[in-house]
Order: sequence, then C-alpha cells, then structure tokens
Amino acid sequence: MYEFVIKNGNIIDGTGGAAYKADVAIADGKIARIGHIPERAAHTVIDAEGRAVTPGFIDIHRHGDMAAFRDNFGALELSQGLTTVINGNCGMSAAPVDKGNKGLLNYLRPVIGDILPYVSTDTMAGYFRSLGSIALPLNCGMLLGCGVVWSSVLGGEHPTEAETRKFRKILERELASGAMGVSLGLGYAPECFLTTDELISGLEPLRNTDIPITFHMRQEGDGVCDAIREVIKIGETLHAHVHISHLKAMGKRNWNSRIPEGLELIRSARERGLNIACDVYPYTAGSTQLMHILPPEFIEGGTAATIERLKGKANRDRLRDRMEKGGEGFDNIAGMVGWENIIMSTLNTPANKRFEGMTVQDIAKARGTDPVNCVCDMLIEENCAITMIDFITCEEDIARILNCGFASVISDSIYPASGRPHPRLYGTYARIIQRFVGERRDMTLEAAVKAMTYTPAKALNIADRGLLKEGLCADVNVFDPAEVKERGSYADPDKCAAGMDYVFVNGKPAIAAGELTGGAFGQVIRR
Repeated sequence: MYEFVIKNGNIIDGTGGAAYKADVAIADGKIARIGHIPERAAHTVIDAEGRAVTPGFIDIHRHGDMAAFRDNFGALELSQGLTTVINGNCGMSAAPVDKGNKGLLNYLRPVIGDILPYVSTDTMAGYFRSLGSIALPLNCGMLLGCGVVWSSVLGGEHPTEAETRKFRKILERELASGAMGVSLGLGYAPECFLTTDELISGLEPLRNTDIPITFHMRQEGDGVCDAIREVIKIGETLHAHVHISHLKAMGKRNWNSRIPEGLELIRSARERGLNIACDVYPYTAGSTQLMHILPPEFIEGGTAATIERLKGKANRDRLRDRMEKGGEGFDNIAGMVGWENIIMSTLNTPANKRFEGMTVQDIAKARGTDPVNCVCDMLIEENCAITMIDFITCEEDIARILNCGFASVISDSIYPASGRPHPRLYGTYARIIQRFVGERRDMTLEAAVKAMTYTPAKALNIADRGLLKEGLCADVNVFDPAEVKERGSYADPDKCAAGMDYVFVNGKPAIAAGELTGGAFGQVIRR
C-alpha cells in the first residue's frame, strides 16, 4: 500500500516537457510510482483534477542562516511551495564565525541577522549539528561563505601567501563537513578588495572539481559584463563549476542592453564547455546593506573604520563627488537609480524607527539635510546595520534571464528581525506563476516550474530532488495555477502567498487542503 496517491493531476515533472495526466504515488518518503494507480492501492487519495502536480520548489539563494532557528520558520516558505532552501550566499554564511569577532557580527547582521547564542557557528560541522537538532519544516542546506573565511585570515587588504594557505585549509575543512559549495561576495568587503588572481589562488582546492562556486559579482551595473567575464575567467582557469547569483543590470541606462550581451557571454562559455549558469529574482527592486552604496575605499577596514570616515566633512565631500562622478570598480547605486529609489527598510534605533519604509530622499528632507549627509549620519547612528530596498532593474530584463534556459528562480531573501522585509521573502515563487506566467505570459508554466525545481537542483548538484521521478524524494506541490497569488507588497510585505493546496516534504504533508499542518518533515541536506 502507498501512503498517498495524488490522482488525476496535470503532471509538470520539472524537465520543461509538456504537462501530462497521471497519478503520483508516495511511500517511504519517495515518489514510488507515476502512472495509472488505482485508489485502492493507497491509504489516502488526493483528487488533483484540474490542478498542477509539480516537484517542490527549490530556492538556492536565501539568507536564512539564523531564520531557520526561529519558531515561525516554515510558514512563509511552504505557503509559496518551497520545500528546499540553501543559505550562506553572497560570501556571508553563519559559519565559520567567531562569536567574539564583534565587527564581523555587526557586518553580517543586516543580511543574516543576529548570530543566536545557542547556535554553534565556529565550524560548518557545528552549525549542521545545531540545525540537525531542531525540527525543520523544510529541507535546508548551506554554502560556505568565502567572505567570512577571508575575514578571519586577512591581516590587510591583500592576502599574504601564508594567509592564502590558511584560507585554503579552512575551505577544505568546511567543505568536508557537507557545505553544498562556496559563495563569494565580490561586491562586499573584504572580497571586493581581492584581485582576480588572488581569488583564483584561494579557490585552488576546487580546481577540476564539480563543487559549485557561486558569485555575487563585483559589479551589477555599468560593469556587469566585465564582471561576468571575471567569473568566466575564474571558472575556465580552475576548470570549475561556477554560478552567477541574482543576474541583473542596474540603472536605467543599462536596461535592455547589458543583459542580452551578458547572456551571450554566458552562452559562449557554456559552448566552450564551462559549467556555468545563473539565477534571477522576479522583482525590479533588490535588498541588501545600505553600506553597499558606499565606494570600496569607504568600507575598507570594517565597520568602525567606516564610521570614522563618515564623520569628517572632507570625506563626505569626497563621497558626494564620488557618487556624482562614479568611477572604476564601483557600482554607484545612488548615481544609477537616484535617492528617490532607495528605501531604508530596517532601522534599529528607536529614534529612527519612524523612517522605516521611507526613501532616502524623503528622510533627508524630513531631517533637514541632503541625501549624502543623511546617509552618513544614519549609518553612524545605526552602527552601519541598515537594510535597504533599491529599485534597480526592469521586468523585460528579468524575462530575458528567465527564458535563457539556464537560469534558476531565486529570492535572495533577507529575514529582518524588525522593519519591512522585501516582499520577495514571502512571494517570489507565487509571483513567478502569477506575474510572469499568468499576467505577462513571458514563459509557460512548464518552463517556470523547471526554473524553480530541476534547474536550481542541477546548479547545486542536488541529485535526489527537483524532478517528479520514481525513486526521488517526495517533495511535491499540488495547486491550481490560477489561484496562486502573491499577497504582499512593498508597503505591506508581511503576507504569506496563497494557492498551495498540498505541499509534501519528504513524503509527508506540510500543507494539506490549503492549510499548514504544523508538521516538521525537513532534513539537513549536505553535499
């Protein structure tokens, strides 16, 4: 007897092939059979007439390293069909992190949150032990953040030979603990200061391996194509598996031109034999640290050094000039998108809470100052721990990436402890179905499901999930595509998506008849 049989559904198996009518049997946490299955063969029968039956969705780019330990973890993920998430992205992972390194903890705070005292973070093995000790509502894996590793070994801006050897040793140790791969954050300190050759030298242990190396690239605006070339160079030099995170072209002057060029660069590299792919989120706004708008020379040396630089008038004048003129090696976000398109979404001091959700332009006006002084003052007041939402790209470029054939859908979600999160935290996967399949008709449902299941599974070598295939783990969604809705917005983001009738995690129903069951059926997944 099978535990469950899902009858009469439209099977969208994750391959991108056309939907077909069939039944799906689940037993012992696996997809036991796909075909015509009599009702009498199951303990529980689910009628999926008129509904899509798909693999569970996989988000390979979240920042929920600490969120996974919160009591409310799971509801917003499962409600949009997510059954597997991967954290530790953009060079920032919760391990290996020394809890005594206050500067690093403060730097990580706007992205992954406060490091919880009861979570082991000194090694990836310790983190996995902590994660494995709790009841997980969905599957969780981790990338090793190279930024935190470099932060622990660097004594200056550039590594010595001894520091590079130490970096490699830590890399090998942490990967042996089961990290899915490594992530780099080349837009953030300290990796933004490293040369391409220094990065290649540090990543030497990954030469001729299939261990994924994911890149938050050095630039995502005017210099995005040069940044893509850098990723390709690293991949081809090391004969390695590389992946570009949240591909985009920031700034209106780059829309509809840089992405077609960048996608062609990736296609050409794939034709030469490089294992390279990318991912994209379906929103025109991003979200990260407000510090990210500063030029590299302003963030060198960590939070304390940054704050000291921001205090002086001469430095502020230099910053204003830099933002007006731009320059090499600097994604001048404020210059490309304008202060009216940058929102301060998370603030921590009581005096500044009233400004959450307002643009820098409007906050500056309310404080009786100009945007540059406003940003400098507030970064000082908030100890640099400010999260922003910035409107940076266009839906036409998003659609181009979605349809390239090698792009995964991701959310890049940050879980703020307070303030307003980006609505993608709650609604990314519903938005793909509602907006890009239903409203804009940029892609078929079959193509969208592939981009949310098999493509991300392949990107991180997750071999036992991502397809509806006999023998694979039974992570399965059942839904009516017309009923899947993103309910949150930038003004009111804290609303779970709607439309999932059933969500199975490892063969057990986490959502049944549209309601969360409260079950915790997830697993820690390792390489």
